[in-house]
Amino acid sequence: MLCISLYPDKTTLQEDEAYLELARSLGYGRVFTSFLQINPEDPRRSVMRIRESCSLAREKGFEVTLDIHPLVFDYIHAEPTDLRYFYEMGVTTVRLDAGFNGRTEAAMTHNPWGIGIELNMSNDNPMLDLVEAYGADAQRLSGSCNFYPQRYTGMPLDAFRSVAERYRSHHMRSAAFITSQAASVSPWPVCEGNCTLEMHRDLPIRLQARHLKMLNLVDDWIVGNAYAPETELAAVAEEYRRDRPVVGVVLDAEASEAERELLLGHGQRYRGDCSPYMIRSCEGRRTFGNRPLPAHLNRDVKRGDVLVLNEDYGQYRAEVQMALLDRPADPRVNVVGHVAEDELPLIDALRRYEEFDLVEAQTEVVVA
Repeated sequence: MLCISLYPDKTTLQEDEAYLELARSLGYGRVFTSFLQINPEDPRRSVMRIRESCSLAREKGFEVTLDIHPLVFDYIHAEPTDLRYFYEMGVTTVRLDAGFNGRTEAAMTHNPWGIGIELNMSNDNPMLDLVEAYGADAQRLSGSCNFYPQRYTGMPLDAFRSVAERYRSHHMRSAAFITSQAASVSPWPVCEGNCTLEMHRDLPIRLQARHLKMLNLVDDWIVGNAYAPETELAAVAEEYRRDRPVVGVVLDAEASEAERELLLGHGQRYRGDCSPYMIRSCEGRRTFGNRPLPAHLNRDVKRGDVLVLNEDYGQYRAEVQMALLDRPADPRVNVVGHVAEDELPLIDALRRYEEFDLVEAQTEVVVA
């Protein structure tokens, strides 16, 4: 599911309503908001605004996830298993930014109001196993990673993969955050992007979404700051619904029309018997076997280069490759372009046997 974020204590109900209507029109179905940054100088107003926007989101058909901490139950004078307060707010899921002891979380999943319990996935610990061992209702249990407003504190890819695969192995719904490059509303005074993965922090949101799609590790994508412009929300929705991966490339001006057609006019397929040096796509060897592909653009191969094997390479002519490692020049290999710099992480996310498309990379202008 696609998800937007609202921080009502910093906005007006009218602004939130307009954002909800925009997101709904683009297919978004979930709202994330937080109880963690209530203004201590005027807590009643903060709570009132959160309640207003949560109720409005539910009226418009959204699921609503509220981020809380165990200390919140002291504030509302309730036991952790008494979730009536949040039910009356319009909340469908409470996210536990910090946990209890496993037994409490399990008991919370059996609440009579049908509210889901979302665990913090970012801490790579056995809490999920513990909660399940205490008899949790698995249908009401899910997980989501943190977002990291401070630069350089986001998760590395290997840690994200580890926690996401843990939840996937338990068949649990999971979520991660991506960040708008134009939105200005965040829950905290310091905000240098609301992303889960550090490598996403400065990428256009389309590429963040494209990378999550290719990783195929979480179910829900949350745009962590507000208000993302329509161009960004639409780009994320487009990537979410894309049926196969896309990698943007920059082609050399001297690439031939046949090479451009071979690369851009036909789908590619990652060979299953993979090499550490390149991604191989052999589809063109059947369809372009008799087309002229003379040798040119010969130079040393660098990671990310897009290659066409020319007519001097015998039965391998018209094979398409993307370089994963540097290697020396070969007169039978035409270096016709390179993967766009921002999209280099995508080639590591491609999987063997997977079909994908190469497209000409474009610089997207985001209008706030």
